[in-house]
Amino acid sequence: MVIEDAVEDLGHEVVGPTAKLDEALELATHEPLDFAILDINIRGGNAYPVADMLLKRGLPMLLTTGYSPGTLPARLHEQRRLRKPFTAEQLEAEIRLMCPGPKGSVAKV
Repeated sequence: MVIEDAVEDLGHEVVGPTAKLDEALELATHEPLDFAILDINIRGGNAYPVADMLLKRGLPMLLTTGYSPGTLPARLHEQRRLRKPFTAEQLEAEIRLMCPGPKGSVAKV
């Protein structure tokens, strides 16, 4: 809820959220998105396939995780990341960096 509230408070539209891998892949593949916020852990495994689809589409993403950066696959090392636990202020700052222009759609997975 904190993530959804922060996204909406900044004037963006939330697409999702979902905690299921198949639904997340569907969103990442077909929805018109401006950026995505992904929790690495997702029901059905991890969100790496979703991140790969977003990379393929050239969409920016923010990864949220309690894991150390070294546990992420090398292909995701350059992506923005918030280490859990994080504050609403930290999240809002990241969203502003990722999407400074007109308000858009955000997938929350």
